[in-house]
Amino acid sequence: MKKVKSVIVLFFFFLSPFCYSQNDSVANNKKDILDVLYKLFHKNDSLRMNPDKKVVFSLLPVPIDANKNAGLVVSFLTTFYLGDSNTTKMSQISFSPYFSFTKQYVFPVQSYIYTKDNNWNFIGDYRYMIYPQPTYGLGGHNTDKEMSILDYQQWRFYQFATRKIIGDFRLGLGLLFDSYQNISEQSYVEDQTDYSKYMNGDFSDETSFGVAIQGLYDSRKNNVNPEQGLYVEADYRINTSGVNGEKWKSIYFDARKYHSFNKYKHRVLAYRAFYWSTFGGKPHYLDLPSIGWDRDGKTGRGFTRNRFRSNALIYFETEYRTDITKNGFLGAVFFTNISSVSKLDTYDFKKWNPAVGTGLRIKWNKQNNSNLVLDFGVSKNDWSLRLGLAENF
Repeated sequence: MKKVKSVIVLFFFFLSPFCYSQNDSVANNKKDILDVLYKLFHKNDSLRMNPDKKVVFSLLPVPIDANKNAGLVVSFLTTFYLGDSNTTKMSQISFSPYFSFTKQYVFPVQSYIYTKDNNWNFIGDYRYMIYPQPTYGLGGHNTDKEMSILDYQQWRFYQFATRKIIGDFRLGLGLLFDSYQNISEQSYVEDQTDYSKYMNGDFSDETSFGVAIQGLYDSRKNNVNPEQGLYVEADYRINTSGVNGEKWKSIYFDARKYHSFNKYKHRVLAYRAFYWSTFGGKPHYLDLPSIGWDRDGKTGRGFTRNRFRSNALIYFETEYRTDITKNGFLGAVFFTNISSVSKLDTYDFKKWNPAVGTGLRIKWNKQNNSNLVLDFGVSKNDWSLRLGLAENF
């Protein structure tokens, strides 16, 4: 645990506060895709109707080759206020079903909700997945080639509730439920796969239930496309079952900092530091920390999801966001990240995996500042293409 503490101290040092004072607001001269469409079909009008409504919907159906699995993603995002927008932060609910030609079917619903005057915050992660995924081994055994295809179905229900303590700091509890069903594996290697070794050849269904204590600090004004503020989440989780029925624990730590360089233009430098580890027992293989499997599924641009997996994962990312056009309709991002998973059953991080990339932004809805997000990342022997309606972090 000494290494865990030193990592957390490093994160707080890395995210020492500094930020140009700026509101996450959109100037009247900004343009989005709805302005363009409205002007095309209503040429005599320059402004669309109801620019100040409190509930905003965004919908994006598009074919995409995401993480080398061609398919269709339909991204639905709604933002709203449950109180006065001057005293209550924006809430959001997203639904982004994904269907791939490799027979992946994912139905995720995620929520981030503030009640009136920010008294309560509710974070939800609910999903059903039919998800055959490539595996590359554990920890130091990780290879560049697929070791097997692990096929399973998953039900998830995560719900966190925190109460405001003082200012932007809040404290609360969470319930965690995961159910893995119909697990099977198609091996591409002659030897026993890491999954089979780790699970002792057990392919039976598994249900994991846990509780969490959550500390949360969030000074962002807009959580869809943040331009200022600090976000720090720290979860201590206790899970009831693992391999051979063992109980196990985990630490989930996510810190994000945003620095704006201009009051009127979108010039933002953002940082993220993420740490996730398990200890005190042996969790199921699918419960182990893995790249791309943070709650939002946003770590590891430039890598195939679950490319790296072990009992501990550490991740750093930096991104610069800027407008291309004066009206904010087009924008770009440039990012780099580096990550490492520990040697299995240790907390030693020796092999580091860097990635770089760039992305295009099209203003999708200026009322909630959402963008059409298209990111391309590359790393050694790997790459990824991601699309959505909210910034990566």
